[in-house]
Amino acid sequence: MPKYAYKCKECDHSFEAIHGMFVKLQNCDECTTDGSLYRVPSMAYSTKSKASAEKKTGELVKEFIRDAKQEVKEEKKKMKKEFDK
Repeated sequence: MPKYAYKCKECDHSFEAIHGMFVKLQNCDECTTDGSLYRVPSMAYSTKSKASAEKKTGELVKEFIRDAKQEVKEEKKKMKKEFDK
């Protein structure tokens, strides 16, 4: 899932959220103002470091999958905490 940056028009609180591309957050959790959030435009980029240039493609894919699984695991923990409240 993509990561989006948001900012509140009222309190200037900014944060990043991971969610589906058709979801759009609107309410600020910091100041509890409804409809005050907007997405901060961001540009996807890719950089090749010297270390990644030396790795084989299969190694990079395995590393990406491992990182993605870790992110999903952490997101599940966050969602479970919020659900248990």
